[in-house]
Formats: sequence, structure tokens, C-alpha cells
Amino acid sequence: MKKLVVVLGLLFAGGVQAAAEQADALKNKLARLHSYQASFVQTVVDAKNQPVQEAGEGMLTLKQPSLFRFETLSPEPNLFIGDGKTLWHYNELLEQVSLYDAKKEVNRTPFVLLTSNDASLWQQYEVSGEGQKFVITPKSADNPVRQLTLTFSGVGLSHMAVLDNNGQRSDFEFLAIQNNVNIESSLFKFEAPKGVEVDDLRNK
Repeated sequence: MKKLVVVLGLLFAGGVQAAAEQADALKNKLARLHSYQASFVQTVVDAKNQPVQEAGEGMLTLKQPSLFRFETLSPEPNLFIGDGKTLWHYNELLEQVSLYDAKKEVNRTPFVLLTSNDASLWQQYEVSGEGQKFVITPKSADNPVRQLTLTFSGVGLSHMAVLDNNGQRSDFEFLAIQNNVNIESSLFKFEAPKGVEVDDLRNK
């Protein structure tokens, strides 16, 4: 029995070490991506692999640390901007912009790992994979994202897949990729156009 316990202990320790090495590999890969910009084509399917909506198009922009801009152009325009403190969501069709506390909203999803090396945040996720493909799985069942898969081509992202808790999967195929280029910080700030309703939810 004692020998069995020792063997299991060694196996478990090996698994923990391998997981830590995989997380470090992804962390090191993202650390080399100081900025990133690409257009994308998005497809969304349900748990039965049936299309949920028509294919969409948009643009993703990232900049270290904690800056991102996610904009869909079709099938309907939507804009999300985060600067590490505030998250803006602008719905052009509804003429409404909502402001959220970025740490409360962004930090509770695995997307935060794309622009953060905060050890406390990384500890909330399991990372598997190596080379050019990694799978990020939240340890908490309360996370709205069940799994985030990142596929790289060289330095930058070539594909991203998001699986939510309802079994819906969104796939993003990135095009016209620009890695480590100069990106103006003004892209990560938002001023509401005149006449647009502003809903500040940061302290709620």
C-alpha cells in the first residue's frame, strides 16, 4: 500500500509539473506579443453544431498590458473596449453605451490572460497543450466560459475558439494579422457620441 501511495504521488506531482510547464509556455508566448491587430471572421454554432447566426466580421486589437478593442461589424455592429479599469460596450443600433468595472467583468473570464501575466489570475485556470495550440479551462464552474482555445501561427494568434456554459461555440479565424506594431493608446478609450444613452454600471 505504501508503495502504491508513493507511485500515485509521483504521478500526481508529474501531472502538476506538466500543467505548470504548459501554462508557462503559453505565458511566455503571450509575453512576446506586445501588441496585436487582426480582422476576423466569426462563426457561432450551438451544442448540436447547428449555426446560431450568420457569419460575422470584425477586428481585434490587443496591447500589453490590459488593453483590448473588440469590434464586430456584421451581422450587427458592437464595440467592446477595455483599458484595465473600465470596460465600454457600445451598441450602435440601440444608441447605448454601458460602462463596467473591467476588473469585475474581464478578470472573471480567461480572456484576461491575453494581456495579463498576473499570477493570481493565471492560477484560476488550467492550461493544456504545447507548441502552437493551447486550451484554457477555468477551475471555477461559475465562469461563463467553459473553455478557450488559442492557436498561434508564429508569434500571433491565427484562431480562437470560445465554448460557453450553454455549449455554444464561437470560432474566430484571424486575417491580415499584424504582430508587435505601434498601436495608438487612443484606440482603447471611448467617448460616447452625442445623443447616445450612457449607462454607468461600474459601481453596481
